Amino acid sequence: MLTSASPAAADYRRDLGDGLVLRWSTAADTEHLAELTSLVFRDKADDPPNDYLPHEIRRLMRGDHPVMGPGDYGLVEDTRKEGNPVVACVCLQRLTWQYEDIPFRIGRPEIVATDPAYRNRGLIRKIFEMVHARSEAEGHLVQAITGIPYFYRQFGYEFALDLGGRRVVFNQLIPKLKDGESEPYTLREATVEDIPLLQRCYNRRQPDNLVWTEAPDYYWRYHIENWKTSSEHDKTVSFQVILDANGTPVGALHAAVKRRSRELGVWNFDVVPGINLQAVLPSVLRALLAYGSQLPTSKPDIEPFSAIAFRLGRQHPVYELLGSGLAPYQDPPYSWYVRVPNLPAFLTHIAPVLEKRLAGSDIAGYSGEIKLDFYRGGPHGGLRMAFENGKLHTVEHWNVPTYEGNASGGFPPLVFLQVVFGHRTLDELRRAFPDVWVDREPEFVLKTLFPVRPSNVQPLD
Repeated sequence: MLTSASPAAADYRRDLGDGLVLRWSTAADTEHLAELTSLVFRDKADDPPNDYLPHEIRRLMRGDHPVMGPGDYGLVEDTRKEGNPVVACVCLQRLTWQYEDIPFRIGRPEIVATDPAYRNRGLIRKIFEMVHARSEAEGHLVQAITGIPYFYRQFGYEFALDLGGRRVVFNQLIPKLKDGESEPYTLREATVEDIPLLQRCYNRRQPDNLVWTEAPDYYWRYHIENWKTSSEHDKTVSFQVILDANGTPVGALHAAVKRRSRELGVWNFDVVPGINLQAVLPSVLRALLAYGSQLPTSKPDIEPFSAIAFRLGRQHPVYELLGSGLAPYQDPPYSWYVRVPNLPAFLTHIAPVLEKRLAGSDIAGYSGEIKLDFYRGGPHGGLRMAFENGKLHTVEHWNVPTYEGNASGGFPPLVFLQVVFGHRTLDELRRAFPDVWVDREPEFVLKTLFPVRPSNVQPLD
């Protein structure tokens, strides 16, 4: 049972000095969190407060959100100021990801904010320690966050998974319906009765990915229904069903409910097996053109609607069907930051996948060991994996000895996570990092264990 001495405990409090107190949130903190984030998330100091974040905070803190509750914000308050304002915060969200066919729970820190007057005091570092403690206490093997370049490397994160990726269709390129023809496919808003279809379309391409996010039924239900009984601002995405000329559902997609730029964002577009995606695509483009033309904007000065951005990851059949003629602009994926506090525990968890890869390779039944130096020193300075007859017999932290270390390879701290999550090849890493090296035999083993694969990890906000 967690006690107040544990940073993971709900009643944990820590005096940081100068009136600053570190603790977990309650529902009573909602408006303080909303105010802080509305002021922090601005492009310029004289911009008006961000009008989106307060609604997002209220939604997350209300108590019915699928990924967190009102007690899941780590925060620092200033007790010397009137009203005890919140001056720094990080929330902890919970998702389930799949590594091929093996699920694992992750903790996702998000909406990180510090009042500019309180920066460079290490407040976010202290909150992250608390968030990590709770995440690990709940059994999460991984933490992951999206965010600005470099910053989260300070807290043990490494860029290791695809984030986003898009192809952009400019409105003027969308083919018009010929005179006298009827539209063969149309869109309508999804209902809870469509959840099995939404799941089927969402999951269809997931086996093509190494890592992907599970989207349970309650996620779809929350986004389809809950906003209707609370606030229009709670609606953050529109699930659209694709209908054929007979009104039969044949596909689905997710579309933005407000335009925040000249583009309309579209996610998770797919059709059910047996439906011709190429035949569906022109109608969907025209329907999205009409949909985007009537959408409200997040601010009055947003540019006119001129493009549709399909945000379908690194690769998707839609990209191929659009081609450079319809979608001349493409944007490669950015990256998720990933933290694995206990790498041996995670590798043990995904061992069935690793053993399956060995069994299907030219080194089936492999026996041997791989010892990797992470250049840190101490008991966690490296990793040892031992295999017997194709089974992962032992995986453990390896204390690299001062003499005769006999390492099989070396990676700068955290860089090996890019290998584990199929983000980069060994050859790519060697070109980027002169201190990445692997002996010949273990190189073939590592390439077999950890092939490069795309991932499609959805935040599920």
